Amino acid sequence: MSELISQLTNLAKITGAPESDLTIVAEGNIAVVEPGKDRFLVKASGVVMGAATDDDWVYLDLAKCSQLLVDAHKQGVSKKLDQAFDQILKSSTTAQGKVRKASIETMVHVVAFALMDATWSLHTHPTPVVALAASKDAAKHYSGTVFPDEAVVCGPVPLFLPYESPGLALGLGVYKGVLKYQKKYERSPGQIILGNHGLCTFGSVSNEALSTTQIAVKAAKVRVGALSSGGINFIPKKDAEAIAFRPDELLRRKMLAEQKKR
Repeated sequence: MSELISQLTNLAKITGAPESDLTIVAEGNIAVVEPGKDRFLVKASGVVMGAATDDDWVYLDLAKCSQLLVDAHKQGVSKKLDQAFDQILKSSTTAQGKVRKASIETMVHVVAFALMDATWSLHTHPTPVVALAASKDAAKHYSGTVFPDEAVVCGPVPLFLPYESPGLALGLGVYKGVLKYQKKYERSPGQIILGNHGLCTFGSVSNEALSTTQIAVKAAKVRVGALSSGGINFIPKKDAEAIAFRPDELLRRKMLAEQKKR
């Protein structure tokens, strides 16, 4: 079994551990691009993260999935495209060649790979994040950052998206949201909050996606605490931008990523 698959299984067990409160039952999924090839690995449908094994990851064609998103962006989600998406998921295979259906949330990861230059993509359902994402003022709660390391690790401005049904509609919603964010800020979001749903984080190595998730969860807890204490006082936007892209912080982030690759 490849080292990449072993890394996926290890990350799944960490994110599925009860004490992590990131996923339970069959919630959440992970995906990674295979270096040098136009394909990626993602969790098979119905697999419990904490109980995942090396046999629970399936390959999909990145170009084919990306093209389906482009088509949906041009035409909108249709019965025909939904059927094409279902066929793609049903055609996925394990490293041993066994056919297993891929996760219904696969397209969230495709957006990360196709638009954001990420190679690892992690989707979880942390309780404090979902609590905020399900609140009536969710977009307001995620209109800024609440402490310096959230700005540094997760970016100075979160991307909050309203609820979409899991499947191609969710993937298209994320696709449109990221394109709009990139046009406005000239960069990709570090964390995506899915309304009434969960959290998406990214990285060039598995631990980068995990550490971003951990900071995002801490930031969600801080928001919940601030709301119970009178309201959220965001870091001023100019200060969040300044610290997120300060040379010493960029160097620290690069050094941490390099350490995690070893």
